Amino acid sequence: MPLYDDAVTKEIALEETLLQLADQYGPDSFMQMVRRLIPSTHIEANKRYNEVLLDDATHHYFESDTFQSLATSSQQAYRYEMNLFVRHCQGQKGSNPLLKEVTSAVFLAEYLSSVQKLNTRSKKAAFLRSFLGESYVHFFNSDIGKIKRILSIEMDRNREPRAFTKEQLDELFCLVRLGRESHRNFTILWTFLGSGIRLSELLHLQVGDVTPSRQEIQVRGKGKKGYKQPSKITKSALEILLAYINFRYQGVQDAPDYHERYIFSDDKGNSPLHESTVQKMLTVLIEEAKSIPSSDKKPYQLSVHSLRHSFALYLLESGVDIYTIKDLMRHKWLSSTEVYLKMFDSMLVAAIDKHPLAQLKASDLFAYREVLA
Repeated sequence: MPLYDDAVTKEIALEETLLQLADQYGPDSFMQMVRRLIPSTHIEANKRYNEVLLDDATHHYFESDTFQSLATSSQQAYRYEMNLFVRHCQGQKGSNPLLKEVTSAVFLAEYLSSVQKLNTRSKKAAFLRSFLGESYVHFFNSDIGKIKRILSIEMDRNREPRAFTKEQLDELFCLVRLGRESHRNFTILWTFLGSGIRLSELLHLQVGDVTPSRQEIQVRGKGKKGYKQPSKITKSALEILLAYINFRYQGVQDAPDYHERYIFSDDKGNSPLHESTVQKMLTVLIEEAKSIPSSDKKPYQLSVHSLRHSFALYLLESGVDIYTIKDLMRHKWLSSTEVYLKMFDSMLVAAIDKHPLAQLKASDLFAYREVLA
């Protein structure tokens, strides 16, 4: 009798626990998990592994909580990456390959190795970790296992930031006037150099984000899903930005969505430019610039982010203290800002080496001493 009572008690406790979980996560999510756990044999799991198509995984991912919980900018970036990945898979494995065919360590390693820029490769790997991680849990009730190591690409945190020299910046501004979309691209360069904002922050600037009275722009900070932070901007850059907005949207200031329109856009402000548009623009300018040595034209030597580095470096050169620069850069930690001290030290070393006496050979100095003796 006690055994029976104990079994009934456990059953009641289990039922209550299950009801709580269903209430906490919702009946649909709860039942999906139960259905995943029921076919637990290796045979059934292997059968599913050989039946899931890439299209099935793609459709599920875009409907999943994993994707829906991402910031809007991340969703746009991951949709773009998904398109590139699917096209690559179709070119290698056919129109609609099995998921298992495109998730081997060898296949993924080859896909990533074709990308030269480390930061771009890291972004692709982050997308694949999200996509495949969700797909493996949903379809196979497992994690991505060994392929996770292939998708774990570490950025070189010790690599010294690179900045443009003033001579190089002058040439970039001359060259940008001669290209297509010169007014827009000229404004983009000035906004970067006048505020030090990141690429994603610039692209998501909307008309209503500009506050001339406070000499500020509101930006969506790094990792801040929709949350805006104030960022100061120089007077000259602000004037150029306001002139571009007026030129671009003159005549539609009374439109209900005027303040929500993206400043830099290809479709009348409804959506922002893609990152690649700005990256390609600057890459072309760097390639054309005669003041930039060929060694700095190699992948990830000088890039869009170098404009942010230039903003910080020339503040430091002008005598602005490191704590103020930290606030202007919107760094969370002072250690993130202190890397620019290393850049500034390198500039000082280069400057002192230009001193006329620094050009003398050691043998000449010794001979001069002997003459004096």
